Amino acid sequence: MKHFYYAILFLLMIASGTLHAQSVVSGTVIDNDTQQALPGVNIAVKGQAEGDFTSNDGAFNIKVNNFPITLVFSFIGFETQEIEVTSATSLKVTMMPASLLMQEVVVAASRTAQRKIESPVTIERFSTKDILNSPQANYYDMIQGLKGVDVTVSSIGFTSVTTRGFNTSGNTNFLQMVDGMDNQAPGLNFPLGNVLGPTQLDVDNVELLSGASSALYGSRGLNGAMIITSKDPFQHQGLSVQLNQGVNHVKNKKSNDPVDASPYTDIALRYAKRLGDKFAFKVNFQYTKAHDWVATDTTNKNGTGTRYTDPNYNGVNLYGGATSVDINPFLMYALSQDASLAPIIEPLLQKENKVARTGYPEYGYLNNNIELIKANAELRYKISPKVQAIVSGTYGTGSLVYTNDTRYQLNDFKVGQVRAELASKNWFLRAYTTLENSGNTLIAGPTAQLINEGWKVSYDGGAGGWYPEYTGALIQALAMGADINSAHLAARSYADIGRPELGSAEFNSLKQAISQKPITEGGTLFLDRSKLFNAAFQYNFSDIIKWAEIIAGVNYRMYNLDSKGTLFPDYDGPINMYEYSGYAQIIKRLLEEKLALTGSIRLDKNTLFEEAKPTLRLSSVYEVANQNYIRFSYQNAYSFPSNIQALQNTLNGTNPLSFSAGGSSYLLNGTYHFDQYAPYTLKSVEAYQESGDPADLKKYIVNDIKPQSANSFELGYAAVLGKRVLIDVLGYYATWQDFVSYTDVANTPGTQDPTAFQDPSTYVKYNIAYNNSESVNTYGYAASVNVDLTKNFMAKVNYYSDHIRNNDDEGVTRFNTPNYHINLEFGNTGFGKKKEFSFNTTLRYKPGYFYQVAGGLGQGTVPASTVIDAYVGYKVIKAHSTIKLGATNLTNKYYSTGIANPMIGGMYYISLGYNVF
Repeated sequence: MKHFYYAILFLLMIASGTLHAQSVVSGTVIDNDTQQALPGVNIAVKGQAEGDFTSNDGAFNIKVNNFPITLVFSFIGFETQEIEVTSATSLKVTMMPASLLMQEVVVAASRTAQRKIESPVTIERFSTKDILNSPQANYYDMIQGLKGVDVTVSSIGFTSVTTRGFNTSGNTNFLQMVDGMDNQAPGLNFPLGNVLGPTQLDVDNVELLSGASSALYGSRGLNGAMIITSKDPFQHQGLSVQLNQGVNHVKNKKSNDPVDASPYTDIALRYAKRLGDKFAFKVNFQYTKAHDWVATDTTNKNGTGTRYTDPNYNGVNLYGGATSVDINPFLMYALSQDASLAPIIEPLLQKENKVARTGYPEYGYLNNNIELIKANAELRYKISPKVQAIVSGTYGTGSLVYTNDTRYQLNDFKVGQVRAELASKNWFLRAYTTLENSGNTLIAGPTAQLINEGWKVSYDGGAGGWYPEYTGALIQALAMGADINSAHLAARSYADIGRPELGSAEFNSLKQAISQKPITEGGTLFLDRSKLFNAAFQYNFSDIIKWAEIIAGVNYRMYNLDSKGTLFPDYDGPINMYEYSGYAQIIKRLLEEKLALTGSIRLDKNTLFEEAKPTLRLSSVYEVANQNYIRFSYQNAYSFPSNIQALQNTLNGTNPLSFSAGGSSYLLNGTYHFDQYAPYTLKSVEAYQESGDPADLKKYIVNDIKPQSANSFELGYAAVLGKRVLIDVLGYYATWQDFVSYTDVANTPGTQDPTAFQDPSTYVKYNIAYNNSESVNTYGYAASVNVDLTKNFMAKVNYYSDHIRNNDDEGVTRFNTPNYHINLEFGNTGFGKKKEFSFNTTLRYKPGYFYQVAGGLGQGTVPASTVIDAYVGYKVIKAHSTIKLGATNLTNKYYSTGIANPMIGGMYYISLGYNVF
């Protein structure tokens, strides 16, 4: 033991001697135009691993063993400088502002750093500087203005993103990664948007890949990928605080907004500290509270009539009307009891007489008080100048509403991620886990159906119930001489006597009891406690192999599906699913590095599906003239059906509600017995009911759902003209096979007799996920122009268009995108003597377009919209503070991003920031 202590003492003496031998080069870095300090400037020792970042006051210290050295100073928006240093000294470095157009570097396009203009595929990017000069109140809202992007806004706190069509809330084919971690909900498989993203003050940059990204990022990247990187605590230090205080629901005469003007509050804090040369940490916190936008679409899903003209009225955002019954059996029973009613009843029996229960509107039923909390902590330790150890934890909780096959009120949901990573210049080894808790989620449609059943059953099996009462009142009104429309209105009023009003004690008691009872016990609560475990390794061989740039990686993932039988067939315990992946990429530069050829390949195996799926990307980028590049790419991409598309099992509850179902044979044959009792397409069943001809019945071909795939081609051109204008144009064409969609089918459990379909009470309807048999083709084109107008003025415009062909009418493909989009931006990031003033204005225009929601929630035309966002800002330089006055949807013309989604009005705010520039 004594020898061990001597050895430690000897090593400390050597280390001490080494430290004493080191010299220090220090100094400050300032902006030439404002003469103000520049924090976060990267300072590297050329050819060595040593380096530093400037602190909040622009200061830096570099420890040097030998001279001379060359220091390289680099910072986005400024010209890179190299300074030779021959001895320990103190420097004052002045950096000259430069155009960003040729400087932007992206990583996501090829998993290696390259200039954006040289990317082999279309990629968009924004950084901290763009966020600070954006009129949007939250960085996530900036995504809407990027070229090629579609969004669906379910609420203030939940936005879903996609590219090139197939837009929907909760998109399972779009990948979102934060610091290398997949941000999907483990059970539902769709990205959690800004719920688990970095806080407002901790975003370093966002990169967005349009179109298929499976070759490098796997199954969930079929419709694109968004890669978010948070700030390095070694580079970005100190305390930052931002307060956004605003007001929304400022009504106009056409808004029909049921909510009065309400406060919007968003508070974000970030603190990062570097302790010595090796250790740094950061903590983040963000709190958002507001009155959410409300969905108020009253369009009839069952026809063209209104609530006053159609007895079978079922409004898109009125919940409970999905319970719909043909009252002819009740009319026939009344006739059998009293033959004198024949002149009234017999004319009615000449056709179907469907009647829907009365629905409840969203406002007053779903709580529109949004509250979100996000917290994050990260520790970094430099094991050596080239290797860092990173441990981080992120947690999000709160309440909000989102749209899927109905509207969902997420109450007290919780989601967290924990990461451990070793990262070097050429490799990383990363492990993380995602944990979710669905909290007390309320499912709007089915819960309202059961509330209606709770206060008065539809039919009690005898002469009682809402429908017998309705039928009796209808006959009585007709007997008294009322016209048929008035008679139906009178019948509804009579049957609805005693119906609990929104907000009443009875209504709230029923809602509480039903929404808190698990689906497996006859309620509507799902208990999702699913988890995801992931481990990944990647190596860049650039320092070993010189003739090409080669990277390779492997990925392991386990889904632990745990819903206690309320969402998946996991009654006997959690279901474990595994994915194994490997990928490689090679980049070869030819013709004096003017031509770059890239090949990427990936192989994925998911244990729920029999075959492994290979995917390939081939691309070329050729510099045809100085700063002029032509790119071409072919991408073969795929997507495993999501856990919901494969295994959703909510139909197995004890309540007769209209949920969607997974398309795996595990369910279709094992749970729904389609192998015993043949299913038919619902359209053919309805045709048979009308005609009585069995020839109209068409059997549904039962197939185990399988991965969908796409083959995509893209041709693009990007160029910087005169150092001040960046243009980018592209066209793409894609062919989709085995497209995963949803369709309605029906079977008659317990019998193979097709004539049973004549009686609606004998068959069960299913909305199931399946593979579209038709080949689906999509194509589109886009163009963007960014102009640096000097003196920090800039202007941007982009135009893009997406189209679909060969759509299968039987399914719901959800290609929810307009024929074209136009986005404009004009602003100045800093003017005045010390660049203390700034402003920015953005405009987004979309023409009207057709929109479909899965699960029968609704479909229709989303009206055209023009949305203008703007702000003006001032920097209080001595106080390290900023003030912004801004507005989103400045003109307050309410608009929606999709059927069944809320109407979004203007929001007007003041933002106060400390140490955010």
